[in-house]
Amino acid sequence: MLNKAPIFINGFSYGGTNLITNLLTSHPDVCWLSGETHEVFYGKPKKLLDIWIRRFFYFPVQVLAGQHIFGRRCLEKRNRIPKIIKNYIDIIFYLDKLTTDRNKFEGAKSSSSELKGCRFLAKNVNGVVLASDLFSKMYPDATFIAIVRNGLALCEGYVRRGWTANDFGRMYEIVCQKIIQDSKNIPNYYVVRFEELASDPVSFMKKIYSFANLDISKVSKIRLQSKKSTDKNGTRKYTFGGTKDRDIHWFDIEDIGNLIRKDVDENQIAQLNEKDKKIFLEKAQRSMEYFGYI
Repeated sequence: MLNKAPIFINGFSYGGTNLITNLLTSHPDVCWLSGETHEVFYGKPKKLLDIWIRRFFYFPVQVLAGQHIFGRRCLEKRNRIPKIIKNYIDIIFYLDKLTTDRNKFEGAKSSSSELKGCRFLAKNVNGVVLASDLFSKMYPDATFIAIVRNGLALCEGYVRRGWTANDFGRMYEIVCQKIIQDSKNIPNYYVVRFEELASDPVSFMKKIYSFANLDISKVSKIRLQSKKSTDKNGTRKYTFGGTKDRDIHWFDIEDIGNLIRKDVDENQIAQLNEKDKKIFLEKAQRSMEYFGYI
């Protein structure tokens, strides 16, 4: 494979994957892809030309796999694919990390020579987590870090965005059970909780750097992206600066403990009605108990 020792972040949309991704890609030896894994192959919303170009190159993968193996809503076990397609996927990842304009350190864009030697970080959310078996076979030297979060807090965010508590509960249970299974079967697969990150970001950062075998002494500043979070009144505000999602800010490591809201789970759960809580738990109780949330 062209790529060596990639890092895969597994989790849920709105579940802390963006925070953990920014912490890791603040290291000069780790680089972004152009988007989340499904966006690398499907394209981003509102970029019509980009969508069709990416789907054209993804078409052979989809045909030979017989399913949307990088689809967020695909909750089926992933099919096996031939070695030639694995190599093809590896090439797409390699070219994507070289051509995206996201790899900037404190505003300075990384050079092509720097990016060639960088470990790419892929963010797999929702159904794409089920593709971990494929990635572990492609990259035996990969590191997997799965981040889980209290499902009731997540459920509020998904219901607010139009999901039913039943549909989200089903998805949460399937993805969490896959994370549990993979943590037992895949080498270098680690599971962390969003609540650890929120309560002590500095210690959490040191922990995940250790998992990924990254030297934290090489990091002078931490990059974070603005995203809204819920306060006690149910109002969603930007926690640190910015006027729109994904605004980039750089901070000293010791300052990040004051930047991440610690009560966000509690605030979101308070906005979820009792009926939706009950429906969600009927689907996801096993995983909620496993991770100590109930």
